[in-house]
Amino acid sequence: MARYKRMGDLLVVTPPSKTVEEVSARELNRDTSGVLARVCAGGRAVVTKHGQPIAVLMEVDEAVGLCGTSLLRKRDAERRLFGDELAAELRRRSLRQAPRLLGGE
Repeated sequence: MARYKRMGDLLVVTPPSKTVEEVSARELNRDTSGVLARVCAGGRAVVTKHGQPIAVLMEVDEAVGLCGTSLLRKRDAERRLFGDELAAELRRRSLRQAPRLLGGE
């Protein structure tokens, strides 16, 4: 159930937490109907390629609701979309790859 909180003239809606799973592009290719069934059951799927997130699958109503929310900092948006655990893991992976992208190691 969504929680509501007043901030000045705004009403902030905190949606209920969702089950977020990480799905590789290969798994999505092999089991598209299974992944979509889990998303339709109220979950989210973060599609990754080589360990990096490339897409988020979610219900249409949820995506429409996100379009109406206020602008968020990147970290806040990642936490809201991916959940705390997965957002932290994806951030760690990104930091590990940073030296290679900059020509190091």
